[in-house]
This record gives sequence, C-alpha cells and structure tokens, in this order.
Amino acid sequence: MPALFRVFPYLASAKVTDPGGAFYVPRQGAGRIDSPGAYSVLYLSNAAEGAVAEAFGRFPEWTQSILRGNPALPGSVRAIAQFHLDEDAPVCDLDDPTQLLALGLRPSDVVSRNYDTTRAWARRLHDQRQWIGVKWWSFYNPAWYSFGFWDIRTLRLEAVRPLRLSDAEVLEAARTIVRRVAPPATS
Repeated sequence: MPALFRVFPYLASAKVTDPGGAFYVPRQGAGRIDSPGAYSVLYLSNAAEGAVAEAFGRFPEWTQSILRGNPALPGSVRAIAQFHLDEDAPVCDLDDPTQLLALGLRPSDVVSRNYDTTRAWARRLHDQRQWIGVKWWSFYNPAWYSFGFWDIRTLRLEAVRPLRLSDAEVLEAARTIVRRVAPPATS
C-alpha cells in the first residue's frame, strides 16, 4: 500500500500516542465515522495533499496562522506524518462497487453529510470484526482517499515534519481545492 498521511498538532517532545504525537487520537464525536465509547478513529489520507485539504479545507485563505498547533499544547505546530500500512491489511474499500453491494450501501450513503448515516454504516463495519478500518473517496477530490482506522496496530510511523505554507503538498492542495495561500509576511 502506498504511504498514508495525516496533518495534526505536533509537539516534538511528545510520545507518539500522547497529545502532540502522530498516533494520538483526540476526543471524538464530530467525525464522519466516529463512535465515541465504542472505538476511536485515526483519520488518514493516501495523499499528502489530501491530508492537507482535510485539515485546512474549511479555511478560504491559508495563512501562517493555520500552521499553529493546538493552543492546549504550547509550542505545538501543524505537522504532516507519513505512515506505512501493509498491503494485506484488512481495510474495507468503499470505492469497490462489489463491496458496496455486499454491504447494501449506495455511494451517496458513503459521502453523505448526514453523519448519523455514515456513523451507522461505520459501526456495522466495525462490529463485523473483520476490518481494521475503512477507505472512501475524499470530499475534496475523489482521486484522494480518506481512511479511518479503529485498529492502528499495523500502522507504522515513517516520518513527521512541520508544515510550511511553501511546501509542495500545501500548494498543490490549495490549487486543487481552490484556496488562496497568503504570501509570507515581510519584515
């Protein structure tokens, strides 16, 4: 499987599963396939640009301020992490029409903005106990895939680096989803 990516508030001194770490999963309840109390979800993308779009897409203009970390984590910055997942990892592919048919899902069920709908199918998949997560196409660009993992034991962290507005993946995400990147401030 190609690399997977995540943009998150990074704290260099944090352990990978603690706040500021690449595997840290914050309190949930607002995500597409969240099920607080049943499982936690680590959201990733198969494209660095996709991870950037998912993290910053709600902002019409991308300025230096979006790269600040979490105020609750003094010294944190937004970073991109790269992960590896084994080819044979059991991820439910919701871009596969055969899989959709077997699950009784329509493409519109997968991308619905009604999270009661998406959380219901996600909970069914989780409860089948045959998947470590699920894959679907990104809201921002169907060429990018979004992943949600409730079992992260087979993911391996490969790299983490702070993001800059001038990074290629930031500029490409902005171009693809039509966002303005503010020029760097001059002194």
